[in-house]
Amino acid sequence: MRNLLLINFILLSSISIGQETLNLDYSLIVPADYSNPKLGQTTISYEFGATFSSKKPTIFIIADAQQFYVRKGSVKQLQNSLFDSTFNVVGIIGRNNNDDLKNSVIDNKGDINWTTAYNIFSWQQYVNDIDAVRKRILGKNGRILLYGQSGGGFLVHQYLSVFGRYVDKAFTGAAVNYSLDYESRINHDRFWEETCNQDPTFQGRFSQLINNNYFPRDLIAMLFQRQNFFVKTDSLVYERNKLLNLLSINDTSSINDYKLKYQIKDILSFYNSPDGIPIKVRLFEFILPLLKNFKIEIYKLRPDIENLYFSSLPLIEVFSKQQIKPGQMEFNNLHLLKTNVFILSGRWDHTADYRSQIALAFIYTNHYLFIANDNHTFITLKNQGLYNKLLIEFFKYDPGDNNLADLLTKCEPYRWKE
Repeated sequence: MRNLLLINFILLSSISIGQETLNLDYSLIVPADYSNPKLGQTTISYEFGATFSSKKPTIFIIADAQQFYVRKGSVKQLQNSLFDSTFNVVGIIGRNNNDDLKNSVIDNKGDINWTTAYNIFSWQQYVNDIDAVRKRILGKNGRILLYGQSGGGFLVHQYLSVFGRYVDKAFTGAAVNYSLDYESRINHDRFWEETCNQDPTFQGRFSQLINNNYFPRDLIAMLFQRQNFFVKTDSLVYERNKLLNLLSINDTSSINDYKLKYQIKDILSFYNSPDGIPIKVRLFEFILPLLKNFKIEIYKLRPDIENLYFSSLPLIEVFSKQQIKPGQMEFNNLHLLKTNVFILSGRWDHTADYRSQIALAFIYTNHYLFIANDNHTFITLKNQGLYNKLLIEFFKYDPGDNNLADLLTKCEPYRWKE
């Protein structure tokens, strides 16, 4: 027992105070379930983008279970593309990559224990993993900077709600957060209203499609949801009508082509493998606040919400049986923080509604809010080379510094205005 305690002390102690690291990738033993030590341990990995220096501020790039851009061997490239050499950049390869955890919830018949799966892949485990890495690198009271987009942005805010006292600055882009949507009665899935307003015939043709029953509802929802990632905003209505026409004439050959083009076959194969277990847990956490009054309206399509629903059905079922007790983030904790937070939102985002992003920003006492005339992935800002400049300037300079103010002025043409 004494040797085990000594090993754990070495693994959890700081590696960087007063020194520089030569290696770029490390691993760390952590509890499989921080609330239940009896479940044993697992190993998480983290990686530096360059040689670590205690003289530089440290940025953690945060990805959640349904994001894969932070992976082994990727952080050097992420440091070069998103930031620069004035920072230490750390990427945490999440526990969703751990085969031991995924296999531990599958019995010898191939059945999944979704209650245990939820417990070990919930957001609380991820934020504790992030904090374990923070302490490992910078010591018990070490301070960090955080960056995340979409679901990773949501995880940043979840971390802030628990460990925000250790964060000087945080930058999130299109941070999904449906608690605010629900509380504000905001419908982020504007597909139906936008499409029918621009083409009044869409509603009748969609009703006919449903009556024909050529394709399952979950596939229809996924096709229209995935379309957002492959079609430019100004072409969406045309492409939605084109897809509806092909569905309505039961053109299975064209629909199979769409399934390949939109990567649906690959996604479904992935979802149905052990790798899909933590993804479904995370998607359940997204939709959880909306389940209070959720229902599918047969003749009205909301592809983003419906896709979440169908993707996380196993978790919804155990939740309805009260076999899991999900904990949601405490927004009151965020208001008390001194952390400087930059909220970047896209006006035409189909996933993270710009109105709830406004509400999110104003929860923080110290915040910047920029609503770009852009989409979920900020294509325009990235093409103009402004996305990473916003990151660098925000993290590099103090609030009110002229350098950041000048950059925001250059970004002004890309800000959305009513």
